[in-house]
Amino acid sequence: MNKKNKFSGILAVVVSVAFWIPAAHAIPFMLDTKIGESNLGNSGDGTELTAMETFANNNNLVQDLKDTSPTAFVNAAGEWYLDVGPTEPGFFLLKFGTGGTGATADTFFFQNIGEMTKLVWSDAQVQFLSGGLRNTNIERLSHYTTFNGDPTQVPEPVTLALLGLGLAAFGLTRRRKQ
Repeated sequence: MNKKNKFSGILAVVVSVAFWIPAAHAIPFMLDTKIGESNLGNSGDGTELTAMETFANNNNLVQDLKDTSPTAFVNAAGEWYLDVGPTEPGFFLLKFGTGGTGATADTFFFQNIGEMTKLVWSDAQVQFLSGGLRNTNIERLSHYTTFNGDPTQVPEPVTLALLGLGLAAFGLTRRRKQ
């Protein structure tokens, strides 16, 4: 058997095995980072934004998504997620109905930096309110991003420094050639 046929045979086996592996063995999602929890009860958007700003240590947040009855899914690795696809990294909160569960918090705050197509958490991060025996419903999802104003109006200092460094390097190179 020549090298070309041996390589083709190995490639066929690898591709076959890849399609044979069940979805349960797929790579798990990256969990978003929990930054806090609170018992906010029947709070409104203003109270939730203030709490989010406190946990995120960021006073420039703006709400870019709100869903009052999101549907959560669980994957084979036991990670819970919402398929909402934020367009940029930010923060999100999940508010649960906790009647009769004994939970000490009903609102959980996360930094969304993992899967950009999903908001991902574990059941343990939300005091086991996502599912399991209680199967508690998520009452609200809110996603926040940082409001930076119009980025075309004021250049970032780092960008200016890099531009200056590039121009200086270009000038030195040109001077050496002369």
